[in-house]
This record gives sequence, C-alpha cells and structure tokens, in this order.
Amino acid sequence: MSVLLAVMVLLTLAHFIYESILAPSFRLKIRYEALALRDELRLLKMQRGGTLDDKHYEYLQDSINTMISNLARFDVATLGLSGRVYNRDLEFRVRVDERARLLEDCTLPEARSLRRRNVVLVERAILVNSGMLVAPLVPFVLMGVGLSALKQRIRKLASLSEPDFKRVSCPEWSASVG
Repeated sequence: MSVLLAVMVLLTLAHFIYESILAPSFRLKIRYEALALRDELRLLKMQRGGTLDDKHYEYLQDSINTMISNLARFDVATLGLSGRVYNRDLEFRVRVDERARLLEDCTLPEARSLRRRNVVLVERAILVNSGMLVAPLVPFVLMGVGLSALKQRIRKLASLSEPDFKRVSCPEWSASVG
C-alpha cells in the first residue's frame, strides 16, 4: 500500500511539473513558430500574389490562425471528438474534406511546405497538451487507429476553420452530440 501511495505522489508531482512548467514553455515555442509560419505565408502572398491562389492563402492563414488562437485546446480528446463529429455530420464532413483537399492541392511548393509545417505544429501541440497521457497510450492508439489513419485525422484537424474547431472542441456542443 505504501508503494502505491509513493507511486501516486510521484505521478502527481510529475504531472504538476509537466503542466505548470514544461507544457506552457512548449506551447509558447509552438505559438512563436506558428506566428513565424503565418508571417512567412503573408510574405509569400506579397511576393507571389499571382501564383498563390486567394482561396489557398485564406484557408492556410485561417488554419494557422485557428491553431494559434486555440493552441491549448489541441489534444487527444479534441482529436477523438473531431473524428466523431466528422463521422456523424455530413455537412461538417463535406466542409472539412473540401478545405483539406484544397489545401493539399496547392501547387506552389512554398505553400505546400507551410501546410506541412503547420500540420507538424498541430501534431506537436497535441503531444504537448496530452503530455502525461501520450506516453502510455501511444502503443494502443497506433494499434487501434493505425499511424496513417492518425496522421490523416490530424491533417483534417489542422485544416479546420475557427468555427468548425470550436464546434469539435467545445464541451457544451459535445454533450449534445453524444
């Protein structure tokens, strides 16, 4: 019994250190990288305005802005809820697929690179925000969902607009979906 109590105290201390010291620092670094990414996109639009389609620019900037403003809310629970909403709501699915397809279809290599780097930032945000859960759950998630399906789901989550992201991450709405 004393061993169990000691383990619980150590896990509590590790969780406290992670959530109050490490995670905020990691989030700040991700936020700065996302701000730099958005600045890079805006510079690309100024330099290559004619080659970068307005729709690609708007969707990519919107997805980066969504990530910046909701950085702390990108986690495993939001990823799971977004998959649930995606499977249940046809209108939502069509809208998300259209945005993701348009972002993937961009022919400008610099814009494709920005999109890839934004997805990587979303992946890192999910890992940081789910920190203490991620390590023990990774093998089970990979077995259950599969790595490629997980990456595809993250790519779609990374392309959500602000209203769609709020829809899949808002606790009030998720209670009514169930």
